[in-house]
Amino acid sequence: MIKNKLLLLISLFFTSFIFSQKLPREILKGQIFTDSIGIENVKIQNLNAKQFAVSDKLGFFALYVQENDTLIFSSMNRNTKKIILTKTDLNWKILRINIENFVNTLDEVIINPNALTGNLKTDSDNIKITILKPVDAQLALNTDYEKDKFSTLENKLMPGYLDTKYMTNFVAIANKIANLITPKKEKKKKTFTPEKIFHTYVKEQFSETFFIETLKLETVEIGLFLAFCESDTNAKKYIGLNKRFELINFLIAKQKEFAIINKD
Repeated sequence: MIKNKLLLLISLFFTSFIFSQKLPREILKGQIFTDSIGIENVKIQNLNAKQFAVSDKLGFFALYVQENDTLIFSSMNRNTKKIILTKTDLNWKILRINIENFVNTLDEVIINPNALTGNLKTDSDNIKITILKPVDAQLALNTDYEKDKFSTLENKLMPGYLDTKYMTNFVAIANKIANLITPKKEKKKKTFTPEKIFHTYVKEQFSETFFIETLKLETVEIGLFLAFCESDTNAKKYIGLNKRFELINFLIAKQKEFAIINKD
């Protein structure tokens, strides 16, 4: 009898432990702002659920969370912010998050007060100027430099020796003429198309009306929906020219999956 009760208590303990590890997450709706102005394209990452969302042009976002989840808010030119969600945070209809602008401080510059006197004449006289003597190009060509140990030995008494020192270099002349006659080939310019982030590309292609009227999404759900689409490995295939209709069909199909998840 005691053994059966002990087994019952152990089973209840493990059952409650398993359910506690799989608490259902709910959608947290929030707005990110600075100086009372909404911030666009801020990445909100849930470290516990390993999910993320991106804020829209008014700073709104939506993300699946639960109590004690850690959220990281990161954006260009703004300080990264980290918060741990409490039960009070989840009770807000729209949780407002303030992110401060990033202040880039410059290194201290020390000016030497003895460098300049303030008198233009005195300062100009103290400036050291080195005058370089121009090189006479013709003189350099005509200069007969002495040969060193690395130069090839010449025997002028050998039969057939030809002194080319004062002869015209017809090979060099022929090469110059050939370069003038032969048209230069134009180098082909390489074009590189930078890889765009999926959610940024989609926002450039479609207005907010498309998401609300065609995909039947709420404004705060747009960022969460795009993050859901971006998690699909096939999403990047629809980025590019002449793929607009394929992209629309992809978004419509993903919206049906997104609606089922939200319904559950």
